[in-house]
Amino acid sequence: MDLKVPNDFIAHLLVIDDDDRIRELLGRYLSAEGYLVSVAESADDAEVILQNIKFDLIISDKMMPGKDGIQLLTDIRGMNNTTPVIMLTAVDDMDTRLLGLSNGADDYIAKPFEPKELLLRIMNILKRTKPVATSVIKFGDFSFDTVSGILKHKEEIVKLTTAQKNIMNHFMNNINKVVSREDFARVLGTKDERSIDVAITRLRHKIEGDTKTNEFIITIRNIGYKFVI
Repeated sequence: MDLKVPNDFIAHLLVIDDDDRIRELLGRYLSAEGYLVSVAESADDAEVILQNIKFDLIISDKMMPGKDGIQLLTDIRGMNNTTPVIMLTAVDDMDTRLLGLSNGADDYIAKPFEPKELLLRIMNILKRTKPVATSVIKFGDFSFDTVSGILKHKEEIVKLTTAQKNIMNHFMNNINKVVSREDFARVLGTKDERSIDVAITRLRHKIEGDTKTNEFIITIRNIGYKFVI
């Protein structure tokens, strides 16, 4: 059965789970299915991201250290954020299910689950909620459209090369996460990691100018880069 996402839109999903393996698995799987995926390892990280990005759907674990998924869901709905939420949990009982649904969850799936089952649930929810065809991410006075690849400073378009658009898309897919040079090399189809440094330096200049204080693109010594918002 072909479950590929139609090419006429790209929905932006946020996956929240403290389990590194689950985050990485869902990030890779859903990206391969045609979605733009961002991840967060805690409710606190997710709330920071949600202040800056509008998502089409949120997938949140229920059991997390600190603030759990139900508390996060309550906070999201308290901000009049109606983004659909699918809750993940290792506990499959009616009380837990009802607790999530009564606090504003749109669906509920117990671990372990088949990725295809989650994909079907995502597709069904997005059909009902009619997701927007664009995903504009804002940071400072800038905005980046992950569909068109257009970067704007206020209302003025900032010209980007194809490589810089691909770098920006990969940064937006990994906001607040360290991305290695090797990872960028795979995205750009090159084995020359030095060319990655040059491309990111030029992109940084377009966003941050001549300042020596990097606000958004942070160099992680001997590893790679992190885009912070």
